[in-house]
Amino acid sequence: MSQKYAKAKFSDILKYSFGGLGSNLAFFLVMSYLTFFYTDIFGISSYVVATLMLVSRFIDAFTDPVMGMIGDNTRSRLGRYRPWIIFGAPILGVLIFLLFTAPEMSATMKIVYAYIVYIAYSLASTVVNIPYHALTPVLSQDPQQRTVIVTWKQGMGTVAQFIITIMALPLVELFGGGKQGWAIYGALIGILTTLSFFVCAWGGRNYDKVDMSAPKEKFSFRENMQLVVKNKPMLMLMIAFGTDVLANATYSAVNMYYFKYVLGRTDLVAPVASAILFGGIASLPLLPFLSRWLGKKRLYWLGSLLSIFPLLVMWIKPTAPVVILMSMMGAFGFMSRIPANMGWAMLPECSDFAEWKHGKRGDGLLSSSLTFINKFGMAIGGFIASFFLGLVGFVANQDQPQTVINMIVFLRFGMPILGYVASLISMYFYEITTEKYEEIRRDLDTKS
Repeated sequence: MSQKYAKAKFSDILKYSFGGLGSNLAFFLVMSYLTFFYTDIFGISSYVVATLMLVSRFIDAFTDPVMGMIGDNTRSRLGRYRPWIIFGAPILGVLIFLLFTAPEMSATMKIVYAYIVYIAYSLASTVVNIPYHALTPVLSQDPQQRTVIVTWKQGMGTVAQFIITIMALPLVELFGGGKQGWAIYGALIGILTTLSFFVCAWGGRNYDKVDMSAPKEKFSFRENMQLVVKNKPMLMLMIAFGTDVLANATYSAVNMYYFKYVLGRTDLVAPVASAILFGGIASLPLLPFLSRWLGKKRLYWLGSLLSIFPLLVMWIKPTAPVVILMSMMGAFGFMSRIPANMGWAMLPECSDFAEWKHGKRGDGLLSSSLTFINKFGMAIGGFIASFFLGLVGFVANQDQPQTVINMIVFLRFGMPILGYVASLISMYFYEITTEKYEEIRRDLDTKS
């Protein structure tokens, strides 16, 4: 094809990628430590935590698509999506701090506080993150550069993963440990999140533009929702991506329990997290090449399949020597980051499919659908972990019976395997192959 696509400048891609830092700081912090913080620091039962996360996702089921449609239909001199990032980021930062603050109050008021702050945090995350992800196809029309953009912003996500999974516990101890340490660390993450999203919005200023003189389009909720419900590739991507997130969220929610109660080696949390992180980093430079060679669909499927094997080894031998644990988790980090990154790279193709089928892209709405699935998978993973731990009689800060140990091991390694199997099945039915996308692009170019 000789078609020339509008592309973004590298400097703007770099600025925009800071959104990956801001988005993933909160994501990894909540996914990795919130359940542990609520049960072991704040003193809330695992059942309450499980219910809280589930309730918040029912709220997201309404607010996420609404925010996507609001973003698509926003008309301002700052653009469609950037105003929400700019004005929502400071609010999100404050709520991250409050999320990891444990004020002294009665048991009932602790639950009330957790509900109010967590739901408010979830809403603020929706307001900021959906417009952030919607900017990816706005920055560039070139399908290969879109993969590069996603690689960069997901690369910044690995920086967030380092700050959270490796530095969290040492910094919490440095800041005084316990409630004080977590509160200061939460404040630090809140500030970093806010500043990162400001830089992200700066990177999109030359691309997120609205013709204020053009007549305003008539809004139809039904027509907008068709961009999702009648978009088979989007539905398959949502299922595949959601089950991958669920897999990672489940093991992350019990990660601290695995090291504390199964291995009795909390000192291994940071080294193992490092192995996972650097494994993921190693896969990033290969993504553009692999996606061109294999196609995005095949690469996503292969990454999910290969993620199963190191988990299976550790499920069979959860107390394996440290060298085996480190190597398996490094391999898992490498493999699992492939579908985690490719999901966002495939999202613009689903927007192109919507435009091809229905004459309208809906970048914000489709981004909101994947963002909702991301949060839903994270919450269900947390719910599964909290619910089943409570079911077998887990009580914090004491020696655990064998039934609890077995459940922690299953949740840490077995449940994620089931998530990846579900992802493999869904991705099999994803119909946008490399050849299909070329057909879609040719038709759209002809119409334009």
